Amino acid sequence: MKVNVFNETNYDINLKYYRYFLYFASKTANIDGEVNLVFCDDEYIKKLNNDFRNKDKATDVLTFPMGDINEGGDIVISYEWVKSRYREERTKKVVLKLIIHSILHLIGIHHDYTNESLKENNEKMKKLYDEVIKTIKENRNKIRL
Repeated sequence: MKVNVFNETNYDINLKYYRYFLYFASKTANIDGEVNLVFCDDEYIKKLNNDFRNKDKATDVLTFPMGDINEGGDIVISYEWVKSRYREERTKKVVLKLIIHSILHLIGIHHDYTNESLKENNEKMKKLYDEVIKTIKENRNKIRL
């Protein structure tokens, strides 16, 4: 398993922090393939959203699986979208939540936009997030990315 994180914005983003979290999120979710995380602006994600989902608007995150479940894929987060909607002290937590959301998609867990589905997905996100934090704590001194 390999993870890569790219910054295609003008924001100063701590890529090492997100790479570390992405690595353990991918590991915890048993993803075998490569996972790429790209931070972009609203214009870039809007184009992707239009091209792949026929929705002509910016969004927070898009996930592109690489084939079969657990093979990895690409996660695209509009950092501009996050920064424009959340206070500075919430930004990191929101990005981590978006990564977890995308990891669920990469392992084949999807949702629709009904209240029941969103609630169920939120519970799965919380469970995976807690597992990732536990894994990070257990491996804190064992690995350096």
